[in-house]
Amino acid sequence: MSFRIHVQARLGLQVQCIEVNFFIQLKFTAAWALYNVTGKNEPLILKHMNGMTIGYPLKISATFKCNDQALKRMWTLGCRRIQYAAAQICHNTPYQDQLHYTGDTRIQAITAVYLSGEDRLMKKAILDFYNSRSARQVTNGYNLGSPLKVIPTFSLFWISLVYDYWMHRKDDDFIIQFLPSIQGILDWYERQMKGDQDMIGAIKWWNIIDFYRFNSWGVTPAPESASSAIVSLQFAYTLKQAAKLFSAFGNPDRAKRYTNLAEKINDDAMRFCFNEEKALMADTPEKISYSQHANIWAILSGAVEDKKAKKVMIHTLYDKSLAQATFFYKSYLTQALKKTGLQDQYYSQLKPWERTLDPELKTVTERIEPEYSERNEWSAQPCHDFLTTICGITSVAPAFERVQIQPALGPLLDIEGMMSHPEGPIIVKYRRIGKTGIHAEIDIPETIQGDFIWDGRMFLLRGGKQTIECSAVRELMHEY
Repeated sequence: MSFRIHVQARLGLQVQCIEVNFFIQLKFTAAWALYNVTGKNEPLILKHMNGMTIGYPLKISATFKCNDQALKRMWTLGCRRIQYAAAQICHNTPYQDQLHYTGDTRIQAITAVYLSGEDRLMKKAILDFYNSRSARQVTNGYNLGSPLKVIPTFSLFWISLVYDYWMHRKDDDFIIQFLPSIQGILDWYERQMKGDQDMIGAIKWWNIIDFYRFNSWGVTPAPESASSAIVSLQFAYTLKQAAKLFSAFGNPDRAKRYTNLAEKINDDAMRFCFNEEKALMADTPEKISYSQHANIWAILSGAVEDKKAKKVMIHTLYDKSLAQATFFYKSYLTQALKKTGLQDQYYSQLKPWERTLDPELKTVTERIEPEYSERNEWSAQPCHDFLTTICGITSVAPAFERVQIQPALGPLLDIEGMMSHPEGPIIVKYRRIGKTGIHAEIDIPETIQGDFIWDGRMFLLRGGKQTIECSAVRELMHEY
C-alpha cells in the first residue's frame, strides 16, 4: 500500500512516521515535500511528529512600547519574522525559494542591526554579494550557489548596503576593500547612459523595480525603449552615497566626479520627465505612466528639494492613480517622508499592515494583498521604522558617532523605545503634551553626542541622561 505525506517545512523539519513493524525517518528543508511510503496492507499510523527549527541565534535586544495595540502586534510579528530569516543564508525566505536577494537583504539587514545590535550577518551578506561579481563587475542579483542572474538595480542596492554598514559601524579595513568594486559597478552604469540625455537607457538583464508592480515581474516601464527616471534617479542617489565613501577614504576627486554626475542625472530627469502641472516625476520621458517609485527617488536623490519636494511627496502619498509601492518599497517611501519633513504622516501609512491583527497570523505577510504568503522578510521593516521614525533614532555620522533623535508621534500619546548602539543602549521615552508639545527622556552612551529635534527646534544632546520638555509656552532641558 502507498501512502502520501505532504508537509510544509520551514528552516528544516524532521518527521518520524511509525507503525508496528514499520519505521521511516524523513529529513528535508525544501518548501514542500511529497513522499510515497510503501508498507503492509494495513493503515499507516502516525504516532507523533516532532518539529525542530534551526537558524542563526539572533537575539532581539531592542524594545518598543506605545499606547496602540495594533503597533505592538506589528512589532512582535516583525521581530519574529526577522528571527526566522536569520539563518546561514543571512536574511531571506527561510522556506520557498531560500535565496539571498540583494534588494531584500538591504532592508532586512539594517532592520536586524537595529533590532539586535548584531552586525555579523550584515557583513556576511556584503561579502557574499561582493564574491558574486561577474566579469562586468555587477553583482549577482541573488546568491548561494545560483547561476548568474544579474538584476542591475540590485547592484546599486549592494552599494547602499555597504554605505549603511559604514554609517553604523567603525570598520574601515572592511569597507576599503569594496571601493574598487563600487567604482566598477558605477562605471558599468555610466556606460548605460546613451544618447543626449544624462539618464539610464535600455539595460539588459532583469530590470526589476518592485515585485508585482508594473507587470508580473516588476520590471521598469518600457525597459527596452525608453530612459527610465526610476533607475536613473536610483543611480543618482547611489552616486551620492558612493561620493561620501570615496571622500572619507581619501579620494576627493572621484567623490566630486560622482557628485557632479548625480546632479547632471537629476537635472536631465527633471527636464525630460518632470510634469510641472501634476507636480510629479513620470516614469519615462514620454510621461505616459507615473508611479510612487519615480517620485520616491526624485526626493531621495535630491532632484526635487525643499517646498517642491514636499509638494511632490504629498501627491505621491495621496494620488491613487500612481503605481503604488509594495511592502518591498515602503522602506524608501518612509525615507522620502522623513527627508521632506512629513514624518508625522508615517502612522497613517501603516494601514496595509492591519492584516497583522489577524490572530491566526504568526508573522508579517510578504505582500499587501491578503491572498499571498508570509514569505519575504522585507515586510518586517516597520520594526526598523518604529525605532528610526516614530522614536526618531538615526545615525547621522559614520560609525554611528553622532545620533539624531527626531520623533514622529503622529496620534500616539506615550512611547518608549530602546536599541543597541556599539557604545551602549540608546533609550527614549516620550509623552505628548497637548497638541504640539512633548516631554522626552533620553539616555545615550557617554561617548557620543547628537541632536534632538522637535517642531523645528533643535537641542544638543550629550552623553548620558537628559530630559527635554517642549510646549507652546516653554522649552526646558535637564541633564543628569
